[in-house]
Amino acid sequence: MTKAQFPDYNFTGKTVLVTGAGQGITAAAAKAFAAQGARVGVCDRNADRAEATADAITADGGKAIALIADIGSEQEVEAALAKLTEAFGPVDVLVNGAGSYGKSFRVTHETPVEEWDDVFASNVRGTFICCKSVIPQMLETGKGRIVNISSNAGRHVSPLLGCSYTSAKAAVIGISRHLAHEYARKGIAVNTLCPGPVDGHRVSHLVETGKMSANLADAIPIGRLGTDEDIVAAILFLAAESSGYMTGAVLDVSGGLILA
Repeated sequence: MTKAQFPDYNFTGKTVLVTGAGQGITAAAAKAFAAQGARVGVCDRNADRAEATADAITADGGKAIALIADIGSEQEVEAALAKLTEAFGPVDVLVNGAGSYGKSFRVTHETPVEEWDDVFASNVRGTFICCKSVIPQMLETGKGRIVNISSNAGRHVSPLLGCSYTSAKAAVIGISRHLAHEYARKGIAVNTLCPGPVDGHRVSHLVETGKMSANLADAIPIGRLGTDEDIVAAILFLAAESSGYMTGAVLDVSGGLILA
């Protein structure tokens, strides 16, 4: 992924923290930010994945640091943030992309409470903790951008990933709206991105195991699954200065699957 694939928003000199950046969409986002000049904190609870993304960025001439943290732990998030701040300075952009999910197609009455708690710990508690930790830095500098990644599930329902995922992603939207209202006059814009189905490992695995039809794209008006690039383009837009009049918005990037 290179800078030329996206509009040049120029994040030179910006410090960007991306959670869940060890793989998938958020790894692609971390690389795209770095390609546009950002100093990137690559946060993931898996050390190998975080280091792989950070190494790929530095190999391409970018600036990145691997941060190992379970975002459900305030202590670990604070430690990671301190490491990032020492290396690159206060955070200008936070992208909350980390979030787990449970067993596919599990019905609600068979969902273990432990699974519910795990999904909420990363998606809801983790989003809250990361925002809570970073906002004081943004208040100090008088500006900031927060992009919270929800899902089309949070806008509708997820038969695929169940009640826990639907509920957690709806809660992410609620967090974003509250923070947007609370901090708008402090120069902090907070928006939510809701991706639709993306052509990646999760979908491919479900198709291969026969748990999902290969014709999933037929349900999407545009007629195809999303790509990492589709979602990253929206993340960059919401993080850029040019979207500064947007806050509290919920941006659907789902090929028309969700029609507000």
